[in-house]
Amino acid sequence: MQDMYSKKNILIIDDLEINLRLVEAILKKSHPEYEILLATSGSEGIEIAQSQLPEVILLDIFMPEMDGFETCRKLKSDKATTSIPILMVSAGGSISDIRVEGLQAGADAIISKPFNKEEFVALVNVMIRIKRAEDKLKMQNKELEIYIRKQIKEFRDVEDRFLQVSGYALEFFWEINPDGLITYVSPVIEKNLGYKPEEIVDKMYIFPFTSFKGSHPLLKKIKNDFESSYYFKDERLIFRHRNGKKVWMAASGFPIKDNVDNLIGYRGVCQDITERVKAETDLQKSLIKIKEYQIKLKKMNTDLSITEEKERRRISEFLHDGISQILSLVYIKLTSLLNSEQLPKTDRTIRESVELINNAIVETRSLTYDLSPPILYELGLIPAIKWKLEQIENRYGIATTIKGTNDPLEIDADIRILLYRIISELIVNVIKHANADLIKIEINKDQKYLYISVVDNGQGFKYTAETKSNERGGFGLFSIRERLDSIQGSLIFESDNQTGTNAIVQVPI
Repeated sequence: MQDMYSKKNILIIDDLEINLRLVEAILKKSHPEYEILLATSGSEGIEIAQSQLPEVILLDIFMPEMDGFETCRKLKSDKATTSIPILMVSAGGSISDIRVEGLQAGADAIISKPFNKEEFVALVNVMIRIKRAEDKLKMQNKELEIYIRKQIKEFRDVEDRFLQVSGYALEFFWEINPDGLITYVSPVIEKNLGYKPEEIVDKMYIFPFTSFKGSHPLLKKIKNDFESSYYFKDERLIFRHRNGKKVWMAASGFPIKDNVDNLIGYRGVCQDITERVKAETDLQKSLIKIKEYQIKLKKMNTDLSITEEKERRRISEFLHDGISQILSLVYIKLTSLLNSEQLPKTDRTIRESVELINNAIVETRSLTYDLSPPILYELGLIPAIKWKLEQIENRYGIATTIKGTNDPLEIDADIRILLYRIISELIVNVIKHANADLIKIEINKDQKYLYISVVDNGQGFKYTAETKSNERGGFGLFSIRERLDSIQGSLIFESDNQTGTNAIVQVPI
């Protein structure tokens, strides 16, 4: 198998040569094993991306002819480049409207200029890890798809063989007395079991060429049917061929009675179903293997989500404990200079620097909470959702409410994190697609289940299992269902065009 990571390169798209060289210098130092590709326009960047398939694309927003938003949309709409992570780098990255437009265009992350070098490198590393994880999952999905196609072909081959066999299959007919001794058998039995009629008649018992002393439950059932004078149909039994090989037979029979209704024997037919039983057994084994693969894939998806969350938290802690602390110390030291006598030009420079550092602290803090909100780990799910709704109100001007149970939600940490991410994704879907001005969260539980509803008053939609990924969060909703399925949860939608949408997440307690 060819190594999926053998070709390593990063593409930078920016119309300013000085910006290209600056970012190139940073990446060559932090990622010396990567080839850095440069493009000075959106069209040139798209052409390079389609031919080189870089692991990450760093994209400037404000460019002539084709801006970053249009470039991003074209890259994400191309099947060859749609899975490449895009990090937008722009001086306008701190403006809410620009960030929203960038994310709606398909960007995976946005960082503002001027940026902190360590933060920038950390984000690039995250993009690379996400790309590699997606590539690995795609390869495993492709292997599973090949395996399933192979199994389907084998199933069809087995079915074709069985149909060919059944087309030439010959059943043998038999008659027995009330004790089960064979009194007649058709000559075809030699082809089925290797015995000639004269070797069997008045010498062997039909089931299965032994007396009724066997302990097989089907034998007991048929013996009871004999004694009760009932007919039986398609009872599966194992016969022994003359060479010792097992032969599966479907046996059917009915009672023979004299003129005064006395049982004088049974008459019936046996059909060789060995190939059918073998095909059914092979099919069952293959279905079990496919089910095992599905379980492994679901577990892999869950493990990937947990790993991603751990990485988010690690980066968040690094930003909080590392970069934020350094910026705060610099801020304190510079503000202390404001109280001393300085030349006007120096004083102005210090004040501008203090303002820039303060903005950087705010941005770092915001990024830290977006990546992994500490409140989720320290106070729990409901406080984290409340904090998320406050951010939505401040950032987008959408009214929010939360109504929940007063009982504590005693759920595992991994489940709490998974639910928070799912609720956040449903809220993002509302912001992107619903055109709503109100979002309500309702939390309820009973003895068995926890219910979390995300309700909006925006434009509704009709969701089915066949919803396309380019419709309202289609692929994201599929991903949510898969993650919930791994913990025996479910996602239910109640939606129409007049009253908005109610997305109900249900998980067992």
